[in-house]
Amino acid sequence: MQKIDKEIVQNMQRFNIPGMAFVLADENGNVYVKGYGRNESEGTESVDPTTNFHIGSISKVFTSLAIMQLRDQGLVELDASLTQYLPWFATKEISLSSHITIRDLLNHTSGLPGRLNTHDVEGSDPDQIASQIKRKLQQVQLVASPGTTYEYTNMNYDLLQLLLEKVTKQSFPEYMNQHIFMPLGMNRTVYSLGDMLPNSASGHRYIWGDIKPFHEQLSYATLGSAGLTTNAEDFGKYISFLLGSSSEGNSSVLRSESLLEMHSPAIYDQSTGYGFGWEVTPNTIEKKGGLPGFTANLIVFPNKSYGFALLSNSKQNITDDTNFNISRILAGNSPAHLSKQNFPTITPLDKGILMISTLFAIIILIMWVPTLLSWLGRKSRYSFKKPTLPIILVCWGLNGLMLIGGFYYIYSYIPYASGTPSLYQLTIAPDTVNGLTILSITYLVFSISLAIKPLLHRTTIVSKEL
Repeated sequence: MQKIDKEIVQNMQRFNIPGMAFVLADENGNVYVKGYGRNESEGTESVDPTTNFHIGSISKVFTSLAIMQLRDQGLVELDASLTQYLPWFATKEISLSSHITIRDLLNHTSGLPGRLNTHDVEGSDPDQIASQIKRKLQQVQLVASPGTTYEYTNMNYDLLQLLLEKVTKQSFPEYMNQHIFMPLGMNRTVYSLGDMLPNSASGHRYIWGDIKPFHEQLSYATLGSAGLTTNAEDFGKYISFLLGSSSEGNSSVLRSESLLEMHSPAIYDQSTGYGFGWEVTPNTIEKKGGLPGFTANLIVFPNKSYGFALLSNSKQNITDDTNFNISRILAGNSPAHLSKQNFPTITPLDKGILMISTLFAIIILIMWVPTLLSWLGRKSRYSFKKPTLPIILVCWGLNGLMLIGGFYYIYSYIPYASGTPSLYQLTIAPDTVNGLTILSITYLVFSISLAIKPLLHRTTIVSKEL
């Protein structure tokens, strides 16, 4: 296990990751579990096997497990229409959305667009949540007919959460704790609802090249798709269950036939299959997750009877690549070198936005500094002249349309495509949000300058000698 320790520690140091936790488990239980680093970048509390981390979208495979429980109990039919359980559900094309089944939600084949989520949905009452989601979906068009195309979207599992509460008459966290976490012995696995458990890691991410603490409070409506927190110790128990462990209580969670069904892909994208929240390859079942301050990666080898998970309190793709390297180590191969050059702390997109903003700022200075110096030095006086037709068409008309288009793209289209109500709720990309704000300010000043500068008439002041 020294090679695994070395791989994790060197990547933490290279990429400024405050803390990580790792677990390797087989069907009989945890084989190796360890914490690394600190809960907070500036803190002193060390990560240990019971330190809780957010696991983001890995929450989905627990939600799908619960739905399969309900299927086995005869409470849910996978091929039934969602409207059978949630009669209010409809998109703009009711004739299409009425054919979305529970299986489609589980397999991300509903046709609902990837941008959809419930991050801005308020409250915990199912009826209140349903009302807000109903409004969200009124003008939504499906990207494909249900059951035909894989389109990953959090909304599928947010709807499954509502379905579970409707069928069981229990709150989602209460049901999950009673029927999944407690039977599996996952005693510190909970949903994020305000105050965290003691010994919980704080989130971090890069902001303009520096690792910074970063916290996001999830809404209740997102619990089923992204709201779970757990730790390496508990994760190992879950891996053992997935491998068919005979540990006490597991037989009451799900029949082995149903568990096997969950790990059978429903739809393929090249060599990767997807089903019940999982990514399925010929040798593995996998799931990765992330929130703005956390990343997690789970890989299980059913044929080799082991699995492992890596948790991080930093939002970086390096977590996934580190876990892939661990799979190479466990297979007896050498890990790939993970270079900092391949994982930039500032993305090329954000650098490009800053470069464009800088260019606008330079142009503005070139336009106005000589004029300002001349005016302050009392060498010239300025007045406004009557606009000509070219000025009206180019500096006012075309320039105005471009300004409106740019602001529409930044403040309307980008939030829409990202599934957020406004640009400033796009928490997954703080550098991009800040960069676009700077860009919009410099572009606005440039556009105003372009509209005003051609109207200025300069008159040179001739000094009179005594």
